[in-house]
Amino acid sequence: MNPVVSAARALRAQLIQEHALAPGLFHEMARIESLLAETYRTRVLYELLQNSDDAGSTTVVADMSDPTRLAWRNNGRAFNERDIEALCRSATSSKKRDHNTIGYRGIGFKAVAALSEEVSVTSVGVRLIFNREAAASALQTPVESVPLLRVPASVMETEPEAGAQFTLNLIPGQRDQLVLDPVAMLFLRNVTDLTILRPGGQRKIRCIRSTNHVTLEIDGRLAEFERSAEGDSILLVPLNPHAESITGRHGRLCCFLPLEDELSLPIVASGHLLTEPSRTHAIACDDSTSTVIATIGKLLAQILADPSNPVCDRLWSLILSGEDLRTVVMADKSTPSGMLLKAMKSAFATISWPFAFSEVPLESSDVPRIFPQGAPVSIYRQDASSQARALRTIFDAPTLRAKEIAEKVEPHSLSGETRAALTKHLVDLARVEGRPLTVREQLFAGQSAAPSQSNNQAPSTATNSTPLVPSEVSFGGALTRWRAAEIAAMEHLNARGWSLQDVSRQNVGYDLAGTNADGADVHIEVKKVEGKDARFALTNNEMAVMVGASPRYLLALVIGDGSSAQLALLDPIRDMVPRERVCRRWEWEYSDWSRYVEIVH
Repeated sequence: MNPVVSAARALRAQLIQEHALAPGLFHEMARIESLLAETYRTRVLYELLQNSDDAGSTTVVADMSDPTRLAWRNNGRAFNERDIEALCRSATSSKKRDHNTIGYRGIGFKAVAALSEEVSVTSVGVRLIFNREAAASALQTPVESVPLLRVPASVMETEPEAGAQFTLNLIPGQRDQLVLDPVAMLFLRNVTDLTILRPGGQRKIRCIRSTNHVTLEIDGRLAEFERSAEGDSILLVPLNPHAESITGRHGRLCCFLPLEDELSLPIVASGHLLTEPSRTHAIACDDSTSTVIATIGKLLAQILADPSNPVCDRLWSLILSGEDLRTVVMADKSTPSGMLLKAMKSAFATISWPFAFSEVPLESSDVPRIFPQGAPVSIYRQDASSQARALRTIFDAPTLRAKEIAEKVEPHSLSGETRAALTKHLVDLARVEGRPLTVREQLFAGQSAAPSQSNNQAPSTATNSTPLVPSEVSFGGALTRWRAAEIAAMEHLNARGWSLQDVSRQNVGYDLAGTNADGADVHIEVKKVEGKDARFALTNNEMAVMVGASPRYLLALVIGDGSSAQLALLDPIRDMVPRERVCRRWEWEYSDWSRYVEIVH
């Protein structure tokens, strides 16, 4: 006789004896099985796929052509005596958590109890049939006190076949729970081919994995992914439209099998993280989860900061067209999305950027001229300017100013589009700073290179500061002298011991930067309002910077106009000024703010 058959029959007899000694324990097991089954109800196919992969299967067939049954077949390792016992013991597994297995808890297979009234398992010439009513009859106990997957109703000897087969007789109405996301194939270790048979036809899924690449083929359509890994943490970047559609705009987090957590980035990531019992969500506060997400954040930062990486520009393009990450900055930091963004920022802080963001959009042909060491062209596109500014602020990336570009390259070497954008920026900057164009700037503007002053005068040069005026000059006088509110606010405060520079053209989320009269660092956003009862708004980018820079962030409110104007300073975080979200414009609007400000006389 087959030794596994003998062992299975001996185990059945032992289980019947255990019930006679402790029937209450079996009743409690039936209750636990019911809870586990309900928790895992929608993950039956995932658990069967995981078990097949852990058994070394390369080919799996899920036959659901009969609406009343599921027949699952794999070509993996045949069952042994330990596997048979693991099937019959609650939360027992013959697997250990290591680099070669995905599952390890020994409870996933219990999910079939939610969908099936009879389960048969066939392998290595033995067939175990689990039927709750038959088991209750053999144990002489009520049906509700018997777990489905505990005592086999019968043990039969069959012809030995390769692999294993699981057959579920489905409870009416439960067939719709048998779903499987193709993402489940991406991080398996062994299974390459999965065929799903349904009454309407079949679906074939093939996954080919290598060190740097993963190809997922679904009914002949290819989804290509670039693969990066460190330890058990794996990052996949979608390379074509089909891969993007599988990944989704918000990305996917997996514990090898897909979870319901999103990453707010169009990527797929996986690792040995801790999940809830339902295996649908990661436990964010667990060290293993933190480690995986930190590693994924580091991998992302390494790709994004390396123009020589073949997917660097592709990844920037995906992020620019994806979710607005400013919403993640404002959201709960303990979610996988918030943790990943924080991990990326930490990783970027340790990296030397070989390129910089630009104040002006650049044509793709001009990027190599300005950044000969390489740079991702996606972040300089005109249609991505707003999102690129947000990413620059979020990741604290360096900025190449327009004046620096003008000094770095010759006008004739740039395309007409880039030169026009650069010229407009330089002219606007000179106007705001109340000065003429420099000789170099005139070259880009197509003007004469000769200085406009007389021969015995030096040409004006660009400067980031303004001359100080006596502190007794009123703010209204400063506003009259300077047409821009930012410059007027800067002059007024600098005359009172502050040391500020105008950074409004750098799109960093605030207008002035420097130190206050006490020498403390400050970032100041300048807003113009008609009166103390007027409303003003902050964009989501400005709000994100405000939260990130707190407590160094201030609002400088220019109230009124002309010689009667006033300058007021407001700390919106410390004072908890009332504000409301105005979603139609994606802004934060302030109304009752005048009670919280300090007028600068």
